[in-house]
This record gives sequence, C-alpha cells and structure tokens, in this order.
Amino acid sequence: MTENTTLVAYSEIALKSKPVRRCLENMLIENLRYALMRNGLAGAKIGKLRGRVIVQGVDARRAVQVASKVFGVALAMPAVETPASLTNMAETAAEMADSIMAVGQTFAIDARRAGKHPYTSKDIEVQAGSEVLKRLSDRNIRVDLDNPDRVIYVEARGDVAYVYNEVWEGPSGLPLGSQGKVVALLSGGVDSATASWLMMKRGALTIPLYFSTFPYGDKSFRQRVINVAKFLREFVTAADYRLTIVPYGQILTEFIEQCPRKLTCVLCKRTMYRIACKFAEIKGAKAIVTGESLGQVASQTLTNLNVLDEAASLPVFRPLIGMDKNEIEKLAKKIGFQEISAIKTAPCKAVPIKPTTAAKLEEVKKAEERLELDKIIDKALANLKEIIL
Repeated sequence: MTENTTLVAYSEIALKSKPVRRCLENMLIENLRYALMRNGLAGAKIGKLRGRVIVQGVDARRAVQVASKVFGVALAMPAVETPASLTNMAETAAEMADSIMAVGQTFAIDARRAGKHPYTSKDIEVQAGSEVLKRLSDRNIRVDLDNPDRVIYVEARGDVAYVYNEVWEGPSGLPLGSQGKVVALLSGGVDSATASWLMMKRGALTIPLYFSTFPYGDKSFRQRVINVAKFLREFVTAADYRLTIVPYGQILTEFIEQCPRKLTCVLCKRTMYRIACKFAEIKGAKAIVTGESLGQVASQTLTNLNVLDEAASLPVFRPLIGMDKNEIEKLAKKIGFQEISAIKTAPCKAVPIKPTTAAKLEEVKKAEERLELDKIIDKALANLKEIIL
C-alpha cells in the first residue's frame, strides 16, 4: 500500500490563542514548504485541518523524514487518505494490515475523530478490527490491545479520514524564526551545539559564531565546529545560513602577555561576549547563546558568570545552566551531536594552571585597561570569515 499523504501534528502551537495559533501555523507551513523544496520535494500542496497540517503531492515517506526535522512538528505520519465512512476506513485499515502484517502477529486499531460523525471512535475500531481479522484470517493474527506487534491508526476528520501505521517523532517546539534571531557561540563541543539546538526549538533562529583560538586551540576544532554547524543546518528553514569565524588567537596572546595569567579565561570570555554582541547587532539578533553550565569549569562559577555578563550589551541565554555533564551528553546523543562532536581535540593551551574561580570585577576591569579593547573588537569584526552551509 502506498501512502499518499503526510499528516503533521503539532502540540504547543495548539495551546496559543486563535490569532497567535493562526500565525504560528502559517509559519510552520512555510517552514515545511521550504524544507521540502530544499530536499527535492518542491510543489507540495500543504493545507490545514484542526490540529493538523496535511502535505500532499510529494512522496509521503520522504516528506515524513523531512518534516521530522522541522521545529514545531511534534509527529509526522505517512498516511492513506480515504473517505470518512466506516466502510472505507475499515477497508483501508485492512489493506494496510495486509501489506505490513506477518503470520502470527498481533495488532490493534487506534481511532480518533475530529468533527461530527454518526459513529464513535470505538465504532471505527470495532469495524476496522473485524475487517482486518476477516481479510487476514489465513495468517493466524489476533487482537492485542496491550502490547500489539502492529498498531493501525485511523483519524476521521470531517469528511476525510487518514490511516497510517508509522509515527515519526519531530523536535516539537515553535516554528523556527517565530521568536527572532540570536547569535550562538559555537565551539564544536556538545554543550554549545545542544544549547544552540534548544534555542532553535524555542523558535529562535541561531546564527553560529565560532572563535578560532589557533594556535592555542587544536586545528581539529575548526573541522569539528563545521560538522556541528552543518548538522544544525539540517534543522534550519532559511535560505541563507552561514557559520562565521572570528580569528581569535592573537587576541588571546595579548591577554596572556599583558594581563594577570589567572584572569585569562575570564578576559577571553568577556571579550567573546563583546564581539558576539556587536555581531548580533549587525545581524539584527536580540541575544547571544552559550553552552555554559553552572560550576562545570572555572569560568562558569556563579561569581565568574556575573563578571562575564557585565561585559555583554545583550541578554545572554544559557539553556544548559542547570544540567550536569551526563544530562547534557544524554540530550546531545538523542539529538545526534554525540558522534559529530567526537573528533578528539587537545585542551586549549591558553588555559592557566590555576584559573580564577572567583574573579573580582574591579580587578578584571583594571586588567582590561592594559588592552585596547575597542581596537581589538573592531579588528576582529573586520576580519570575520564566513562559510555558507
């Protein structure tokens, strides 16, 4: 049996007020349309039903794979569309069972309705189940409502019904771009990658910014961050998406040579924040995002984070702030970052033997007086390099 429709379900969008929901639904549809086109499925016909988006006119199985990476999509199902009569739904369910069930397997029918119908969901399940048993009587199949080998879903929506047996999980959240833009400080590790993805899930288009610390950072850092940015690109429903690289090695040298060594990491991060905020303003972004987690390393103590924030002219979002390393890695693995970030890299050579864990703002500012920060920032912004993803 060939599916002719992709059924897309959303969750959070349904909780919004009617005007907001309508706006978010339209954004989701446009994001789906772009994602399908980018993956060679142009010309899709996309419509709305209550709580569902319907995609037709393209290969349903390929469309499901694409939809499962579009933010705002909770579930995506390759389905067969049929008239919403009990007879048609039962026959379609039986045809689907015939194509997927092996001898001796168990099954269940899971039905639901939206709109007014002269039958109940239970009626659909009973008639469809009976038709399946009748058609496959020679395969020794049976019903198991608790732990079936196969579940056939039937959704009656107005005059039309959709029958399917596969459910692909999407990232959920809000349509990308619905909450504006942010700049993400991307290092190539799982922390910053996961933080970026989580902000995208909340509807914010993340613009990746990478600070290249070579020669203090391993050359492999660059390839790792490119791999992560390309993976993020799979979830981005925007035509123009680029990784921006900031040459940062010489700036680190100035910190090491001119300032107290224990302050290197704090000075490094504060300057990164300043550059990122300036870059964000150029790009029309409203915040910067980092993968910092409270207490994970010396620069991420509560005291030091306060000192870092003082240098930022825009809000700093830290989606991972309350998570430990095991939780972050578990989430990163679920998203798909774990293997992508697995390239082994040497530790940053600029990190002092004893970095401060409780920097004093007055001491940090005094150290910064030795530097020409405005010139450093302007030079960094003038020498940005971009990689189109």
